[in-house]
Amino acid sequence: MEPAHSCKALVLHCIDFRFRKALGEFLSSKFGDSYDLVSVAGGVKRLISDPAENNFIIEQLKISNTLHKPNTIVLIQHEDCGAYGGSKAFNTPQQEVKHQREELQKAAALLKEHFPQGKIETHFIRLPPLTRRFERHTITSMKNTCPTCGSSACPGC
Repeated sequence: MEPAHSCKALVLHCIDFRFRKALGEFLSSKFGDSYDLVSVAGGVKRLISDPAENNFIIEQLKISNTLHKPNTIVLIQHEDCGAYGGSKAFNTPQQEVKHQREELQKAAALLKEHFPQGKIETHFIRLPPLTRRFERHTITSMKNTCPTCGSSACPGC
């Protein structure tokens, strides 16, 4: 039996305000208004780095799954995340992208254990440079991107 209120997706992302508008546009273009949203500082960081403390996140995901039966779980990380120490915590932008890709992969594997029936998407948001604050954000699916530079059109780093 279909739940009374079902949605297409459940989205877990960071609380950072800098990409809210771009994220809303991206999610609306993919799912319309049919998605549940869970926002926590660091996105997937707490979910995978502290299993004893991730009960809140898992519980929120389970509630959405029970009540709304989303077909897809969407995990979103972003550049310059303060929960990771920002971009300055990495030696290069490529190292940051690689680290975030690994975080997303760990989170996807963990969630597959809890929600084996669902499709899991992972995405990474690049923020525009501060000197060009109104430039469009780039939201990249991590599925088909180079693990070194994060580009979907990489000729091979």
